[in-house]
Amino acid sequence: MTTDVERSIADLVAAGLIEPGTPPGSVADLVISHARSLEGIERLTGLKTLSLIGCSVGDYSSLARLRALRVLAVENSDLADADWAAGLELQIAVVRRNRLHSALPLVSLPTLQVLDLSGNPLDRETRYAAASGINRRLVTFDDADTAEINMSLADAGIGIVGYQVGADLWACATGLELTPQPEAGHVLTSHEELTNVARGAISPGRLLGLAPDDGTEEGT
Repeated sequence: MTTDVERSIADLVAAGLIEPGTPPGSVADLVISHARSLEGIERLTGLKTLSLIGCSVGDYSSLARLRALRVLAVENSDLADADWAAGLELQIAVVRRNRLHSALPLVSLPTLQVLDLSGNPLDRETRYAAASGINRRLVTFDDADTAEINMSLADAGIGIVGYQVGADLWACATGLELTPQPEAGHVLTSHEELTNVARGAISPGRLLGLAPDDGTEEGT
């Protein structure tokens, strides 16, 4: 059976971006979308840029073995911890719209120049550490109110986060539980609306427009 990593490499070959038969260790850039496993990614020892979009992998610890990695994007996925980041020499980490509570291993990287933590249920310690480093690098994260609501959503086991774009608040899915394309279908929302989702008064599917708006909740 073809793995998600193999499928993504095959896409590069089909697009003419790498030659057929390229050794895994020679692949420098890779985009993996809608994956449920990172099996085999540790073989990509020369990988410098990696994007994981809309994934439900669960265990991201294999990223720790990608010692050449300098640019990482993980978006709209079920990424919930960053322990694997310790020891990497990342320069750019865009880990927005995930399930991170603590991102201290990322915040602590001395090589990091750009860090985007928006759309995560970040704890206070991470937010404080990120703010403390704002003079040394470009850091993006949400205000305390949005982070607290995201924590409530995470505590309720709901795969939705809110994130700020200017004065607007948006919501989207994280991981593949609610939709096969969580990177699509972002909706304008409010703190009150997200609080109601966390409390169970509004279904996640209705918020994202995935459920019929007939005045009843799913399953009723």
